Amino acid sequence: MTLMPSELSMKALMAPFVDTGDEHLKDVATRVRIFRAAFEAWEDLHGVASGDQVGFSNILQRLRNPGNSAIDIRNAIQRYDEFRYYVNRLGITLFPGTNLAFGDHLLLHASFYKAGRGIVLTLGDHQVYMVLTSIRAFRRMGCTLPIEIMYLGEEDLGEEFRVMLEEIPGVITRDLSIMVDDQGWELKGWAMKPWAVLMSSFQEVLFMDADVLFFVDPETLFEDPQYQATGALFFKDRNLGREEKRKWLKKVLPSPISGKVKENRLWTGESGHMQDSGIVVIDKWVHFVPVLLATRLNGIDRDGNSDTGKKGVYEMVYGDKETFWLSWEMAGVHDYAFHSGPTGILGILKEPEAERSLEPDGGAEETDTQEGDQSSRVSAKVTKAVSPQNHTACSPQLLHLGNTGRPLWLNGWISQNKFSAPNDVDIDNFQVFLKEPVKKNPSSKTEMWELEENNVCCLTVDSFTEISKDDKHALEVMILLAKEYEWEV
Repeated sequence: MTLMPSELSMKALMAPFVDTGDEHLKDVATRVRIFRAAFEAWEDLHGVASGDQVGFSNILQRLRNPGNSAIDIRNAIQRYDEFRYYVNRLGITLFPGTNLAFGDHLLLHASFYKAGRGIVLTLGDHQVYMVLTSIRAFRRMGCTLPIEIMYLGEEDLGEEFRVMLEEIPGVITRDLSIMVDDQGWELKGWAMKPWAVLMSSFQEVLFMDADVLFFVDPETLFEDPQYQATGALFFKDRNLGREEKRKWLKKVLPSPISGKVKENRLWTGESGHMQDSGIVVIDKWVHFVPVLLATRLNGIDRDGNSDTGKKGVYEMVYGDKETFWLSWEMAGVHDYAFHSGPTGILGILKEPEAERSLEPDGGAEETDTQEGDQSSRVSAKVTKAVSPQNHTACSPQLLHLGNTGRPLWLNGWISQNKFSAPNDVDIDNFQVFLKEPVKKNPSSKTEMWELEENNVCCLTVDSFTEISKDDKHALEVMILLAKEYEWEV
């Protein structure tokens, strides 16, 4: 009961939000941290783990201890009822729309306990063939994880496509629209991601975008040491452009600012892009409140309103992608990690062959290419310039590499235009990959990334790596699978 606020504080916590922009987010963060402490205490009071399930003890029966006086019993039950109202009401105030499916955050959280691992996606009709290709490809790699595909009603994903998807063993489709109360706003687009994570049936979720392709069994990400240590694994975006948001972060986050924020690109000014949300790996049992907060930032707080002067989250950061780590920090939870593998680009060098030279002995720099539980792969040739020299490749895709420096997953599909048929895609389009440096050179006036039309980005660095036979084979399988479908352009 020490967590029970005074009557005045209770009114302030339950009061409607009146601020907007960064002041509003600071208010949300402050209230969420208070809720997290109260909810954890409330859950500890009730939760009783038994095998693979969590039950709830009957506290009222325990309070009616025959050894207590009638006055003590009455006072104890009254305080219990008041705290129950406080926790539940504050949860409804902070996380609107999240109680439709279960009616209670305690029950929702309990449903995740030892609920296993799985892959979650969101998609509509126009993304079905991409997802079919991706799932079939990583099933061939040995991935047997169950898969839940979330959609927004019949108009979003038709029955014919749902049947086609569910023909793959372990795949089910679920209508997210009947699990979320989006009164006053509209659930759509990127914003579906954290809602799909929350409403999926798994404890441990690997969420992937529809246009993601894997070079390895995705299940290995659950064994990543950074995920094992934190329960939340995120990936970095391109280190594109220079943008400092330190003042904004100071306004949004309660003090003290964590060390992880001070290493974030938005704080250092390296870039306004920190996270690529094409894949997130989250243990919802461990990180329930930050996931709840992510749904708010992608829900009722997402959009602005010029008529009322409201400033939305998507006006302060680039879409959904920064809302994941930001939700963790706003909730006061610092157990998350950005994958330590580099980002890069996969494609064809713009320079002619004559301008580059292999290192002695064929230029093959032996690399241990084991990723997770994957078997060892063949070595690749890492090619560097004989003298300081730049190499450039351009592509709409963003490549993520494992800690060994080998391709892990690709965001952005395999075509130049991911909504067009892949008939023009050829394996020769993928010859080398370039790795983004870990840090930008602060004294350099030139950018390593250059943004061109149609979401094409060019990366310029001083070395490149030729793709291995295994990675080339993985790409060939993806291309062949994609071309099996009759794409409607």
